[in-house]
Amino acid sequence: MTENTPHLMPTFADIIAQSPKMQGLLEKAKKFALLDAPLLIQGETGTGKDLLAKSCHQWSERRENKFIAVNCAGLPNEDAESEMFGQAKGDKTTQGFFEYADGGTVLLDGIAELSLPLQAKLLRFLNDGTFRRVGEEQEHYANVRVICTSQQPLQYFVDEGKVRSDLFHRLNVLTLDVPPLRERQQDIEALTQLFVQQISQHLGIPTPQFDEQFIDYLQAYEWQGNVRELYNALYRACSLAEKQQLTVQGLSLIAPHSLAVDVENILIEQFGEQTLDQIMANFESQVLRQFYEQYPSTRKLAARLGVSHTAIANKLKNYGIGK
Repeated sequence: MTENTPHLMPTFADIIAQSPKMQGLLEKAKKFALLDAPLLIQGETGTGKDLLAKSCHQWSERRENKFIAVNCAGLPNEDAESEMFGQAKGDKTTQGFFEYADGGTVLLDGIAELSLPLQAKLLRFLNDGTFRRVGEEQEHYANVRVICTSQQPLQYFVDEGKVRSDLFHRLNVLTLDVPPLRERQQDIEALTQLFVQQISQHLGIPTPQFDEQFIDYLQAYEWQGNVRELYNALYRACSLAEKQQLTVQGLSLIAPHSLAVDVENILIEQFGEQTLDQIMANFESQVLRQFYEQYPSTRKLAARLGVSHTAIANKLKNYGIGK
C-alpha cells in the first residue's frame, strides 16, 4: 500500500496527449473524475493506468484527501481482509485502508487478483460504503471513491471464473480504456523529449540529441511494454550515448517482424561506411565506458565482464578509457 502527498501528485497536465485517442481519453476522464461511482481503468501493462488514476483524484473534489494505492496481487491471502477492512482483536483495533482513506480515493491495482470471497465483501462495500472489521460485528462506514485497474478487459477474467459477474457489472459503469503506445504514435516524439530530459537529469549528463530517423524507429516499433518500455529503452540509449547523440543501436531493442519502417536502411545510414569490425568496436567502446564508471578498476571490471585482466587493460588503452 502506498500513499501519495497531494502536492506531489501528477495531474492531467502531466499526461502527453497529442494523439486523438489520448485527447478523447482525457476528455472522458475529466468528466468521470468528478463523479463518486467506482471507476474502472483498463489497459495493457505500462500504459500509465496508475498515472491516470492519480490524475483523476487530483481533478476531483477529493484532491485534498488521501490517495491510497493498493497492489491487489501483493495482498497476503491470510491477511487480505484485515488489510482492507481492519481488525478487532480484544481491546486492540486496527484500521483497514478503506477506513484510513475516508474522504479520499483508493486505487485497487489489478482487481482480478483478489480472491472471490474478498470480491464479495468488496462488492458490499461498493454498494453502500459499509464494512465490518475482522473479528467484529459492528458496522462502520467510509466515504471512499474506488478506482480499479485491469491489464485485460475485466470481462476476460469473468469468463475465466476469476472475477465475480456481479462485481464486474458494479464496476463496468464508468470505464476508461487506455490505448497502447502503438496506437498513439503522435505522442511518441513528445514522450521521448520528456523522458530524455528526465533521464539525463537523473544521470547527471548533458541532454542528448536525437534525429528524425531515431523518432521514425520509435514510432514504428510495436512497444509490447508500452510507455514503460519506451522509458527503459531511452534510459539505455542515454546511458550509451556518445557525443550527446542517441542511436538506434543504443536502444537495444529487438525489432518485431511487423516493423513498418525499413530498419535495415536506418541502420545502414546510422553506421555510414563503417566496417563490421568498426561497428562492433564502436559498440564495445560504449559498453566499456559505461561499465568503467561503475567499476573504475581494471581487475574489478575484468571480473564483472568475465574476461582476463590483461584483455580489459588492453581494450581500455585502445579506446582511451580511464586514467
